[in-house]
Amino acid sequence: MRCDVWWAHPAAGTPGLLELLDEVELGRYAGYRREIDKFRFLTGRALIRGVAAAELGIPAKDVAIDSSCFDCGKPHGKPKIAGLEVSISHSGDWVALALTDAAPVGVDVEEVRDAEVDDLARISFSPTELAAFGTVPQGDRRGAFFTYWSRKEAIVKATGKGMSVPMSTLTLTAHDEPPRVVVSSSPEVVVDAVHMADLDIGDGYRASVAVFGDTAPKVTERDATDLITALG
Repeated sequence: MRCDVWWAHPAAGTPGLLELLDEVELGRYAGYRREIDKFRFLTGRALIRGVAAAELGIPAKDVAIDSSCFDCGKPHGKPKIAGLEVSISHSGDWVALALTDAAPVGVDVEEVRDAEVDDLARISFSPTELAAFGTVPQGDRRGAFFTYWSRKEAIVKATGKGMSVPMSTLTLTAHDEPPRVVVSSSPEVVVDAVHMADLDIGDGYRASVAVFGDTAPKVTERDATDLITALG
């Protein structure tokens, strides 16, 4: 099994990229108030279509993306493409796309930023994780928190149900150990079926990918700069 992770910086709204969006996506693009949010959304959609087009052998404009939410049907759910499994994430100066040809996948990138990490940990960590997190030196706590968070976010994205799967139902290995699910009380997450890898995008970020399947995938990280330039 393979898992490709593509990295891109948010790109401006050029005519070429905007032409890739369908009517619903154009509405979502216009609805963002901040320019950076527009660019992240646009780049994510272009990245999905550009990579999927190469995989499927069709023009990027013809790649149909279904983002219907599993719960309410509105177009804010995990992107779905016939014949492929994809997941998208963005934070700070990065947009990430993870793709497999069969297995459910989730990817998450987090900029290490100012946040009330102790309060967030109390609502998203299991008791075992909270105990381990409590031993982390104060100067390392923010980075440790976002390591946990990116790993958990990748897992819940892979389920297709996102944050409706409570993060506190999962217990992972400590932030300074290789990522692995130790205990799960969530029916959507089967411990032995989750394969994870941390991704290295540089200082100030934490990122992780999770794939559900019988065997661990080979994870390959790729630079999408030239792809986005060609599409735009």
